Amino acid sequence: MTRNLIGPLLSQSSDGIYVIDPESGRILDANQAGCAVLGMTLSELLGESVLSLNEDVKSGGQWSDIARVIREQRSFTFVGRHRRRDGSDFPVEVVTDLVEHDGQDYFLSVARDLSGHQRHSQHLLDNDLIRTLLMNESSDGLWDWNLEDNSLFLSPQWFRMLGYGPQEIATPTLKTWSEAVHPEDKSRVMATLSGHLKGNTSRYSAKYRLRSRDGEYIWVRDRGMVAARNNAGEPIRMIGLVLDISEAEQRAAQLMEQARRDYLTQLYNRRAGYEQFEAQLAQCRDKQLAMPVVMLDIDHFKQVNDANGHLAGDQVICQLAALVSAHLKGDEQLFRWGGEEFLLLLPGLSPEQACERVESMRRALQEQGCDIEGSGRLAVTFSAGISAYPQDGESIRELVHVADAALYRAKHAGRNRVIMGESQLCSA
Repeated sequence: MTRNLIGPLLSQSSDGIYVIDPESGRILDANQAGCAVLGMTLSELLGESVLSLNEDVKSGGQWSDIARVIREQRSFTFVGRHRRRDGSDFPVEVVTDLVEHDGQDYFLSVARDLSGHQRHSQHLLDNDLIRTLLMNESSDGLWDWNLEDNSLFLSPQWFRMLGYGPQEIATPTLKTWSEAVHPEDKSRVMATLSGHLKGNTSRYSAKYRLRSRDGEYIWVRDRGMVAARNNAGEPIRMIGLVLDISEAEQRAAQLMEQARRDYLTQLYNRRAGYEQFEAQLAQCRDKQLAMPVVMLDIDHFKQVNDANGHLAGDQVICQLAALVSAHLKGDEQLFRWGGEEFLLLLPGLSPEQACERVESMRRALQEQGCDIEGSGRLAVTFSAGISAYPQDGESIRELVHVADAALYRAKHAGRNRVIMGESQLCSA
């Protein structure tokens, strides 16, 4: 009489129960609790997968790794966050078993919502020994916010991190912290904090800049969560940790800058050049200024490499970059566009002034050549083509096209010359 009880009983479980395709991670079936906790109907849920529902499974490759472990171990426990239909998330403990039915493998997952399981966490937070350890031994700054009176406890490490003495701020409040957040980050951070307090996220996490005692800003990673609620379910206490990540951010910024630079000349590369070009063009539009655009190309560069080696070619490229850069003023910029080709922006100059400037560069290179280690002085020249905003175009694509066409004509007219627009020769 009891042989068919398992189906009806599981359907009444308070935990979410899901049947999952091991290969794709797609949801094949679920009980009523599994649908309700995600705010979905069963038909809506059947269009979802582990990748769309689990905040901590980011890619198909990661799911494949998890699926392999489940197959090997037959059972797997995962603690993470599930995403509701409205975009909010909540903490879960998921136990997944490999099961077989009619010769087909399935994953059977039981997911328990941990949102209301705060007693153990509260016990840890109230444990004086653990709190003392966090305050004094952790490299992070501990904070403990009482939402009922808005008071804020800050650990000695928090004060040390920002350059304050331990008693320098006698009665810190939330305002003490919020006023130290960088103005450009403040609205984003406060929105993230508010979202967590409203229950939209299972934890608070933000990266932002925090003002230290000397007025400088440090980058921090701030993490926390609601630790206690009143009988009405409203948050009354929140606790978290702040970690100084300034060195990591500085290294990341340095790597980002290196990626934007040409390794040989240290000029901005083509990718960064497009960004700078767009910014310069926008300024000239706003200020109604002209902007000549110059394409430079070293003449007979292949012959330089073939006759003297690639190291000599590298030296020619660097010396041309240095020569042109020495002629630049103000907001004028030079980029290595690729190979032996450079792009030069001359905002504020007229086309005629640009002709004179580039022609002076051409003559200087022709006169001095390039000093090559082990080979002496080489005779080196360049050809150039000039376009000008706005008469030759109003977009990067149009301006580069016209300048490139002028450069092509300079090359085919005999090289070692500068041509502007359709045919105007700047050089003899």
